[in-house]
Amino acid sequence: MFNADWVQRFSSLIARHTGLLIRPQDERNLCKKLEQRLLKSGLSSPSQYYDLLRLGVDNPLTVDRQTNASRREWKALIRRLVVTESYFFRDRGQFELLRSRLLPEILVKKRNIAAQQGQRPQLKIWSAACASGEEPYSLAMVLWELLSDRDSWDLQIMGTDINDESLAHARRGDYSAWSFRQVDASVQRQYFQRQGDRYLLNPEIRRLVSFKRLNLVSDPFPDVNLNLYDLDLILCRNVFIYFNQRAIEQVLDKFYHSLGLGGYLIAAHAELQSSSHHRFHSQLFPQSVVYQRCDRLEPQGRLAGRSPIAPPTRCQAPPPPTPLTVFAQPPSPVPLKRLAPPPVVPKFDPVPSLETEKPHWQEARHHFQASAYRRAIHAAERVLSQHPRHVEAYLLIARAYANLGEYQKAVYYCLQALEVDSLAVAPHYLLAHLYEAQGNIDRAKQVLKKIVYLAPTMPLAYLELAQIYRLEGDLRRAAHMEGSAVKLLRSLPPSTPMDVDTQLTAGDLLQQLNQP
Repeated sequence: MFNADWVQRFSSLIARHTGLLIRPQDERNLCKKLEQRLLKSGLSSPSQYYDLLRLGVDNPLTVDRQTNASRREWKALIRRLVVTESYFFRDRGQFELLRSRLLPEILVKKRNIAAQQGQRPQLKIWSAACASGEEPYSLAMVLWELLSDRDSWDLQIMGTDINDESLAHARRGDYSAWSFRQVDASVQRQYFQRQGDRYLLNPEIRRLVSFKRLNLVSDPFPDVNLNLYDLDLILCRNVFIYFNQRAIEQVLDKFYHSLGLGGYLIAAHAELQSSSHHRFHSQLFPQSVVYQRCDRLEPQGRLAGRSPIAPPTRCQAPPPPTPLTVFAQPPSPVPLKRLAPPPVVPKFDPVPSLETEKPHWQEARHHFQASAYRRAIHAAERVLSQHPRHVEAYLLIARAYANLGEYQKAVYYCLQALEVDSLAVAPHYLLAHLYEAQGNIDRAKQVLKKIVYLAPTMPLAYLELAQIYRLEGDLRRAAHMEGSAVKLLRSLPPSTPMDVDTQLTAGDLLQQLNQP
């Protein structure tokens, strides 16, 4: 029904409206989705369905029965095109950068401005393409910890997404244990109420975040009505990798004008390396590249909804944050999860080193558990000076660097561990997460496949492969991997731990997968 010519035409229309890049390997799956929607809409030919979709793109401001039908169909199609996968505190390095440096710097600046103007301090943050809400809620938890006088602030955290179903999920604040797979269990205890196998976010955190539907490519912003202007921080992560270059540049320009002077944009690792023409000033931190709006003088009123432009300020590297005595009490850090070994299925873990009881090794483990990662690294290095084939010392150093956001060093020490024991599962598992955090999905997939070969009864490896295949549009392989995971989980006692920090068990995970 949908020949190559029609596939190309629909791909171009989808890219024009949403920015989504349909790759050659995605075209077969796109055909299936288009056929399903064509039949569901009651139309009989690709040309009729194309005309229906084009109507909403060509007439964005028209309000009549036909264009409304086109917009409804776009919403239904987008729900099938966009994969909504997220979890709390995704990319610990970037969240640690936000918690320890960027947000304290912004908060001090906003306090000073408010004091000079005799006004209440205001902070505006936008989580663009927020999926089911884990990212903006994670930001809200960080601010909850940083601001002891939060009631005196005007805190505005906005989450937007193109998928209505994801936004409905986000507004409910209702999550499964799978959304906490990179988070310390104390986050669940502090901010969520458990109801059966679900976790309901506490109302005080939910009230800090508002959600709206927004198409980053076709909708205009800055937008006063959506409060998307004069922003202090925008997070748009794991989105640009699905956009064509034209859409990337278009969205970056709109982000630039939506930020206040000095405001920050954070994308996922390596997403914007090919976008050298945007106007942001790039700043390199150990945990991430950050993009800042500064040193630009624009004519006033260039875009509707723009806030007045202050005199330009020269962009400089952020100063060290003012000592946190500005707060009523020092903020306690959000307890981000330490990188853990793979699921606890002991017979598949590498044999521990015989030197695990030596004093330096005990010291290294103690510092790591206390989140003193630099000290843990130094102690583990002393272990390696005496025992250069100590696999777990290499792995501990890799985890410590990962938690510091220094991913390349973490990758190096994983590879060093594998030089000693090429069959060790734990370094492979950490390596897969590191590649994913860096945006290198292909290498992450290769490593996960090797884990499945080395430890064929590890359910989480199959599930993570299933997620990657879904992102790639390969639903057949995704279903196969998920089916394998379900079969494995059913063979394990329900109490078998899958994740030591979140206390996720085989029974919990199986119950989640069996939900419709």
